[in-house]
Amino acid sequence: MASTILVGIDIGSSSVKAGVWRTDGYYRAAFRTARVIRPEGSVGAEQDPDQIWAAVIECLDEVMAGQDPGAVRGVGLSGHGPSLIAVDSYGRALSNIITWMDPRPVQDARACEILGQCAGEASGAPESSGPSFEATAVWLHRKLLEGGHDLAREGVTLLQPKDYIGLMLTGSAWIDRSAASCMSWPAGGDPAQSLFPSTVDSWRRAGEISAVASGETGLPEGTPVAAGGIDAFVEALGAGIIRPGVACDSTGTSTCVAMAAPDGEFSLPTVEHVAPGRRLAVIPVSYSGGALAWAMSVAMPDVFRNQKDWTEPVREALASSAPGAASLSFIPHMTGRRSPTTNPRARGALVGLDPVHTASDVIRSVLEGCAYVMQECVQSSVPDAAVTELRAVGSGARHDAWLQMKADVLRVPVIKMKVCEGALAGAVVLAGVAAGVFEDVEAGVGAVVRPEAKFEPTQDPDVCTAYSDGAARFRRVEAALETAW
Repeated sequence: MASTILVGIDIGSSSVKAGVWRTDGYYRAAFRTARVIRPEGSVGAEQDPDQIWAAVIECLDEVMAGQDPGAVRGVGLSGHGPSLIAVDSYGRALSNIITWMDPRPVQDARACEILGQCAGEASGAPESSGPSFEATAVWLHRKLLEGGHDLAREGVTLLQPKDYIGLMLTGSAWIDRSAASCMSWPAGGDPAQSLFPSTVDSWRRAGEISAVASGETGLPEGTPVAAGGIDAFVEALGAGIIRPGVACDSTGTSTCVAMAAPDGEFSLPTVEHVAPGRRLAVIPVSYSGGALAWAMSVAMPDVFRNQKDWTEPVREALASSAPGAASLSFIPHMTGRRSPTTNPRARGALVGLDPVHTASDVIRSVLEGCAYVMQECVQSSVPDAAVTELRAVGSGARHDAWLQMKADVLRVPVIKMKVCEGALAGAVVLAGVAAGVFEDVEAGVGAVVRPEAKFEPTQDPDVCTAYSDGAARFRRVEAALETAW
């Protein structure tokens, strides 16, 4: 009997991905670059929805090559956030996708006012200085009005990037309940709040592949589409994070650490997990994969331009530069500091350069800086839920040497998952539950999620000392830069 196929789609900050998983264990993924548009000089950070949809179609064409479309039973979605796009009642885009990296919403006076009220009225509400659905919604609302749009007449709706793809696939609009739980509006709300569609549980069928979408994608008409969730939340599911005790290291363009909250009191703010009955704590850490891409473009421009896979060049760079990066300190806040405190004005820095430093030292310093921020975030944010194990997913999980570095710096084992594209694995689980292929999320995780390798913390005293000294130097530099930001 032919194997059942489940499809995952992930709209990332820098790439679009699609993957197919079969019940016989077969897995294949495809990637396309998601170009970031910089309007208004270098200030904004947007994506073109037409380009994103075209990339989805290309990825689906690639992963479905040689597969039986009739075996597809469900589709699951994941996407970056808090990011939004405005559409009208016909599903036509009225704006580009305004990404979480865009600083303009949190610099908007009205958005800051709304966020300040949110932070003052609700426990765990978004901080007024960080990216949020509320800030982006308020900013987009104003921009649409300034552009002459009649929001009521046009039936304007605000969607996440993955929900826009869901709309293109099904003709239906929704926001998943997990993402909605991230929002907090002041008493009386705000006009922007009314632009959001109805909520659907992440694991439930939100729509079905339409005839039009079937013609464009090759997916069978009527295939159930799960509501899905924000990529960091779905990645946590794809790493098997459904019960307390372990944490997910999700490293793509940025890094998030996520863990399931235990029952009872918990010190960290939580949101609804994409798994039913669970709350999830998510710590946004740093601009990590994005910082590595910058470093490769500067320190190894030929590799950056001519190679899609940097795994081996990065491994060689780390092998030729000793722990501590020859006393270089890299501060990875290139799009603002996200944790343990938020500062959108913070920026990256490379400190300690002298003529002896090599390109390999620069690469190592960037990866060490990201590890030091993760260490800082985990130690300051998780006093009552000790992290005893990290499960690594995302593009960063392809770099074994980076995973070993994280294990050494954080002093906890790091598990590399067999499917590094955690958002795709999680989306597949949600697709399977929505389609009835899996009885529940736990069964889906049991079928899809597998570990591949384990990295134990080093016992080498010289390496331990180098990272301890490097972390202390990193924090001194970071503190000294506060006045410059």
